[in-house]
Amino acid sequence: MSRPLDAINHIVVLMLENRSFDNVFGFHPDPRIDGLTAVTHSNPVDPSQAGSAPVVAQASAPGAIPFDPGHEFDDVHQQLYGVVPGPGPLPVAPLTLDGFVASANRAAAVAKLPGQGDVVMAGFAPGQLPVLSALAAQGALFNYWHAPLPGPTWPNRFFVHAATSGGLTQSPDDLQMTGGFAFAAGTIYERLSAANQRWRIYHDGLPQAAGITSLRWSYLDPFTTTFRDMEHFENDLRAQDLASYTFIEPRYDTGGNFVGGNSMHPCNDVAAGEALIQRVYEALFDPQVSAFCADTMLIITCDEHGGFYDHVPPPVAVAPEDGGTHANPHGFAFDRYGVRVPALVISPYTAPGTVIGTDPGNPGTRFDHTSILATLATRFGLAPLTKRDAAASDLSCALTLRVARTDLPPRLNAAPPATPTVA
Repeated sequence: MSRPLDAINHIVVLMLENRSFDNVFGFHPDPRIDGLTAVTHSNPVDPSQAGSAPVVAQASAPGAIPFDPGHEFDDVHQQLYGVVPGPGPLPVAPLTLDGFVASANRAAAVAKLPGQGDVVMAGFAPGQLPVLSALAAQGALFNYWHAPLPGPTWPNRFFVHAATSGGLTQSPDDLQMTGGFAFAAGTIYERLSAANQRWRIYHDGLPQAAGITSLRWSYLDPFTTTFRDMEHFENDLRAQDLASYTFIEPRYDTGGNFVGGNSMHPCNDVAAGEALIQRVYEALFDPQVSAFCADTMLIITCDEHGGFYDHVPPPVAVAPEDGGTHANPHGFAFDRYGVRVPALVISPYTAPGTVIGTDPGNPGTRFDHTSILATLATRFGLAPLTKRDAAASDLSCALTLRVARTDLPPRLNAAPPATPTVA
């Protein structure tokens, strides 16, 4: 009998923004989930002061917050090691995971909201995220899926496209974004095209992927079929038009301080992100919309943790070793993952309620965004882009059934409730 992955002809990725695993699933009651329910976790207000008052993790997350917690490379270094690195090489320090509140308080002070950094220790109760909870019950939840590096959105998203950030560890400035980014081995899209596999990027506004030089020309082509506005998604499915690989970017609303977005960024309401997730799932798995219900794998994850607390130390990682030349002021070796992020796989070959990974020290159940590339490589016979995706575990482990399910609900009946916003 063929492997379940051989029966998957369409892989769809919805990559959201800036949420840690513990923030989203830390208070889920399932004891198989490596969250925060079994033990108290806390962070000191000031890790440099002995006896600093602790902030305890609680299931009390607001739907949106009025500032953006720090998640640049220096911020994440403080969160993981308790110290902000100065210029030059990174200081040698143990992983303590005790700088999340201190880092968030720095960002809150800049936003003239002093003392509100405690919010990064709050997680959602399952009832606050009914769509994600429903999909965790229908698919596979990954305990140990990490951001590819301890840094912000742009370099982490580059890893899902190119298995590297080309050396970039921080958010690019306007000049860098205008100039674009290129990678020595190209991107997964060139690999797919060479193998005669169609790909498409859906977007709602300017896609971050257009920052990649080789993709920008396709995005700007008025006759492009590889970039499509998200408003066409359902109609494309009804027209039986679904590529072998589809990557979906949310609405970021960067010009509006993220408030009007649906990316799950902390400044926009998670209810909008849940509505997008529900929309994508129901379009793909409702047979009245899609003809591809039986051979599609949907992957939902976040690009990085956005400054929110997570209690699992990021493990060591295989460096891409691609000769990247983009800005890396601390000489980071790309030999450690970033913070854990939520990740789900839903498919007709995935048993409901699957939880993947019981041991954070087991490399075989450790994943990052390049696991998506490894899955594409396995399924479509592609060569790896860098040493990172060559070493990555693919997502075959989420396909636990030999015979396809026929009971995936076409509708979730889990409309997101209104969620409170911190004023």
